[in-house]
Amino acid sequence: MFRTVFPALLLLSVPATAADPIADLQREAVQADVADFAHWGTDPNKYTQWRSHSNRLIPVYTFGTQGGIHGVDLTSYSGENSPYRTEEGVRKLYGQLPKRTVDPAAIWLDQTNVADIQRAGAAAGKKHIFLVVFDGMDWQTTRAAAIYNAQQVTYSSGRGSGTHFQNYKAAGTSQFGFMVTSPHNSGTSKDVNEQTVGNPGGTISGGYDASAGGTTPWDVPT
Repeated sequence: MFRTVFPALLLLSVPATAADPIADLQREAVQADVADFAHWGTDPNKYTQWRSHSNRLIPVYTFGTQGGIHGVDLTSYSGENSPYRTEEGVRKLYGQLPKRTVDPAAIWLDQTNVADIQRAGAAAGKKHIFLVVFDGMDWQTTRAAAIYNAQQVTYSSGRGSGTHFQNYKAAGTSQFGFMVTSPHNSGTSKDVNEQTVGNPGGTISGGYDASAGGTTPWDVPT
């Protein structure tokens, strides 16, 4: 539910071998930047437009949160409560004020707000809290699955229906929203083995420009 995948990047360091023709095909596509079997992005004549992080809005589906855990649910961070509506909210997220990120009309939450909701659940004494990250299952992919299931186009915006997690409403406690997954900044030190994040580094700040990435997940990014 959160991110897009970057398979072209994942195989760059894999040595060529006759035993893995798929890896060879992908490596050749990366080198030529064009392939007749696939493309990543909106341009079919360019193999990948996403060489790092695709900065766009990613769907969030929650179950058991409607009505609030200690008064906290998706609406605590979306709509009029979006942290992206004010300078104060954006500074709290990024430690600075990224360009074109404050948007008075923003309705999207931030990826860190998902952790806020989980903390609220823990504070409320919830024994079982599940976070499922569907890497690569963005809004368009989910819609494609729903179209396949229904064998027809049933929606063009919003939560939609057609897959189990879209249809499941958890006795009326399910919510749907979308979030910014922009990194804090470039160059931050981290250790994936130790699961630690060091001091922010680099010169490029994160942030989200809705005029480029869209105001909903179903917008076509510029």
